[in-house]
Amino acid sequence: MSDKIFDEDTISEIVKKLNDDTSGRLAIIMQQVMNACERGGKEGFTLKEISIMGTAGWYLAKSPELRMFFDQLLSFDPDTTFYH
Repeated sequence: MSDKIFDEDTISEIVKKLNDDTSGRLAIIMQQVMNACERGGKEGFTLKEISIMGTAGWYLAKSPELRMFFDQLLSFDPDTTFYH
């Protein structure tokens, strides 16, 4: 079992994407993701919890139906939603 924290192949893929992106957009997104994860870690989220949030975000980006479901789910106002 490897004791490396980061997978070298994945790092190479990231570096290639960043180098290929002439707009700089991917570097900005990567920095924003890393900053959000750092803030989450500082506030007490575990690596596993942060990983689950990131994975959920990736799936939301790939599935408009899932995105719409979560948007609707989060739009409910608990103060005005009545259950019978």
